[in-house]
Amino acid sequence: MNILILITVVAMATVGNAAYSCPEFWNLFGGNCYRYQGDRLTWSDAEARCNGYFTSAGVGHLASIHSLAENRFVYEMFKSSVSINDIPDWVYSLADRNPVYGIWFGLHQTVADGPWKNSDDTDQGNFFRWGGAEPNNDYYGGEQVEDCVHIWRYNDASDIQQTWNDMYCNEVMSFVCKMPADGESCE
Repeated sequence: MNILILITVVAMATVGNAAYSCPEFWNLFGGNCYRYQGDRLTWSDAEARCNGYFTSAGVGHLASIHSLAENRFVYEMFKSSVSINDIPDWVYSLADRNPVYGIWFGLHQTVADGPWKNSDDTDQGNFFRWGGAEPNNDYYGGEQVEDCVHIWRYNDASDIQQTWNDMYCNEVMSFVCKMPADGESCE
C-alpha cells in the first residue's frame, strides 16, 4: 500500500512539472523560461537577441519583472553567472566611466519621460523596485536620457536590495531573456 501511495505522489508531481517545458539552458519560473546572456550589449541589441528565441508558445523578449520573487529569480541568474566578488564598487566619474554592472530587462520608455512599458507588451502593474532617487533621467549630469532599465549592482548593499535604475540605452551590459514556456499559458 505504501508503495502505491509513493508511486501516486511521484506521478502527480511529474504531471504537475510536465505542464511546462523550456529549451535546454533555459530556467523555468512561473510558466515562463528565462536565460541569462553574458554578452554585454546595448538595450536594443539585447532585445533583438532575445527576439531570436522562441517556443511554440511565443517569442522571447528582455525579461519583464512583475513581482519581488521574479526580481530575485532574475537577479540570482545574473549573480550565479558572474563573480560578484570580483565586481568593484561603482564610482561616479565623468573622466573614467566604469562599466555598469547589472542586467538589462524589458522595462523602457518609448518616448522621453513617457510611461514605462515592457518590451513583451505585458502590463507592468504596480510593481516597481526603483533604488533611491530613481528613476532620475540623469546620465552623467543629464548628458543623455535614461529610457531603459536595469537591475544594478553598485556595492554590497545593492547586491542585497536588487533595485532598479534608469539608464542610457546605449550602455552595454548583460541581460536576461524571457519567453513563454511550452505547455499551459503563462501569466
